[in-house]
Amino acid sequence: MNDLNFSSMKHRVLTHGRHAGPEAGSGPSPDIPNAHRLFFQESIRSMGQTASMFPSSRYLANALTRPIDFRRARTVVELGPGTGAVTNEILKRMRPDAQLFAVDINETFIDHLRSTCQDPRLVPLCGSAADLQSLLALHDIESADAIVSSLGLTGMDHRTRMSIMRQIGGCLVAHGTLTQYQYAAHLEIAKLRLGGFNEARFLRRFFSDVSMRGVLLNLPPALVFTCRK
Repeated sequence: MNDLNFSSMKHRVLTHGRHAGPEAGSGPSPDIPNAHRLFFQESIRSMGQTASMFPSSRYLANALTRPIDFRRARTVVELGPGTGAVTNEILKRMRPDAQLFAVDINETFIDHLRSTCQDPRLVPLCGSAADLQSLLALHDIESADAIVSSLGLTGMDHRTRMSIMRQIGGCLVAHGTLTQYQYAAHLEIAKLRLGGFNEARFLRRFFSDVSMRGVLLNLPPALVFTCRK
């Protein structure tokens, strides 16, 4: 990680994103500069909710979606879709008859998804992940086969984190998969016992099988956790 210069990594991630737009009609509009601008504006306005200043890179999106068996998943939930960087990757992998419920507390992001993605499999929902089961119940959905989370658990208070994990556990099927990421620096701080939040340890309280994979080509570098009951 030390030999990856911050500026050069930012250039590589953003440049690659401009050349990696979604397939026509399948996901959010490939207007990457505008999506990045919107994400940055919203992060400045509400950093506590957005938890990042940059949308996920395609490498992080790939790492979050790779562990999921999309051949079988008919109901997929995305928590914290933002401007759709991961949403597009999920839609590309999903079955034609599957549904993706994208839940974000930020109404601006939900409006952006609705206006830029015409895929009928996508159902954007404005609300809190702490109310996940109630939000899904409005669409007669009781369970999800997979959940992809970009929520900033690190910056949340303990009660909110616990509430969200109970909601996830309550709707994820027995053999379902949760993927969640944390920025690598946050975990290193926690390991040094400097007051950081150890996300791996937290997730293992709810899942018996938690594996971890690093994604260097993201701004900033991240760790993806794959969780199964």
